[in-house]
Amino acid sequence: MLIVGLIETLRFLEKRLLGALTLVGIAFIYIGFAWDDLRSLAYAILGTALFIGLSYFGYKRNFILIIFGLILHGIWDLLFPLISSVAPEGYGVFCLTVDLLLAAYFYVRVKPLKTGSK
Repeated sequence: MLIVGLIETLRFLEKRLLGALTLVGIAFIYIGFAWDDLRSLAYAILGTALFIGLSYFGYKRNFILIIFGLILHGIWDLLFPLISSVAPEGYGVFCLTVDLLLAAYFYVRVKPLKTGSK
C-alpha cells in the first residue's frame, strides 16, 4: 500500500513508466538474494531478463504485459523457493500478495494507449 500511496502522491509521474520500473525493480531483488549461489543466480538472471522484456514491451506496446508480468512475478515468488533456498522464509507469500495488489492497482489506474500512440 506504501507503493500505491507514493504513486498516487506523485501524480506528475507517469504511471505507465512507474509500472514498468516496479516490475524491473522487484525482479532484481532475487539477484541480490542469489549473489552467493551460482545456480540460484543463473535462475534469477533468467527470470530478471524475462521481467525486463515484459516491462519494456509493456511500456512501449501494451501495458497489459506489465500487469501480466506482475502476476507472473507473484507466481515466481512462490516457485523460486522450490529451486533455491536463498529467499527469506515467508517471502513468497508476502510478495505474491504485493504483486497481485500492484497488478490490480495498475490495471484500474492505467489507461490503455490510443491507437498510434507511443
